Amino acid sequence: MWNAVCTAAATQPFRELKQLGEFKSVTESPGDNNSVSSKLISMSDAVVQIEDGHNLTFSGFAHSLAPIALVHEIIRQGKKELELTSMGECWAADLLSGAGCLKRVRLSNYMFEGFGRCMNFSRAVQDGVVQAEDYSHFGITSRFMAGALGLSYLPTKVMAGTDILNRITFDHDKYKISECPFTGESYVLVRAVHPDIAFIHASRADEQGNVQLFGSSSIIDEQARSAKKVIVTVEEIVDSEEIARLPELTVIPGFLVHAVVEAPFGAHPAGMYRYYNYDHKHVQEYWEKSRDPATFQEYLQEFVFSSKDHWDYLKKIGLRRLMALRADPLLGY
Repeated sequence: MWNAVCTAAATQPFRELKQLGEFKSVTESPGDNNSVSSKLISMSDAVVQIEDGHNLTFSGFAHSLAPIALVHEIIRQGKKELELTSMGECWAADLLSGAGCLKRVRLSNYMFEGFGRCMNFSRAVQDGVVQAEDYSHFGITSRFMAGALGLSYLPTKVMAGTDILNRITFDHDKYKISECPFTGESYVLVRAVHPDIAFIHASRADEQGNVQLFGSSSIIDEQARSAKKVIVTVEEIVDSEEIARLPELTVIPGFLVHAVVEAPFGAHPAGMYRYYNYDHKHVQEYWEKSRDPATFQEYLQEFVFSSKDHWDYLKKIGLRRLMALRADPLLGY
């Protein structure tokens, strides 16, 4: 399906492709599939499952693996008072902050690499609109890992001796200090976290939800296995035979996945290894407009609220631009 988009767009860069509409019908009509075990659903149906106040986690680090198409739909549906537990997924944090969807966040670091701070998120924290609880990268990852392993906590040595432990905003059970029963050494114990939903963007999946990823995975494994529910958006849906041909690429098995949404260019303006580079021009525009609340609302109106869905958003970006971002098939970027 991905190849079909690229081939058609390369030959007809100025025409709106009929195929985009066909792809949409596939993802929005799971009942039409021959397989009774199909987990394909629409983007809107995926987001409907979020309740106001839910604790969410999103894949992504810097300008890759970000489920931005899904975040756009969250904003369109007007979800509120969300809680975000995250390691470095700057896009979800900044978009949701700017749209007024976030209430509080656990994080280790947010920044637009190569550009600067996450302006919407920083402004929301400074204005007291969003509460923030700081962790180190490995500190928050250890909370995911504990949840993934079915443990109530994990002992670590990270964050010890830092002000991260001295400042507590809302996580009053953020950590405990304990001595090792074997050596007497002091450890920082961090409690397991279990987000209500983990939203992951990956390379491809079959209809049964077996998810594969090319390239670096960040902490997708830990996020998916610690969450109560996992919903995945992917660049393309492939046959189960293709998944079985390269089993080493499978990062999340189907039995852990609640639903799958097909979303080509679903990470744009971030990138996906072997599919497309991040869109530097669009990221620059986003970051500049995020510096002021008024201009950011203009951005949301242009690219999110005035787009009825992800397909409409892709039309706004334009096929010529999208095809120019395609990765070199040999290099992967």
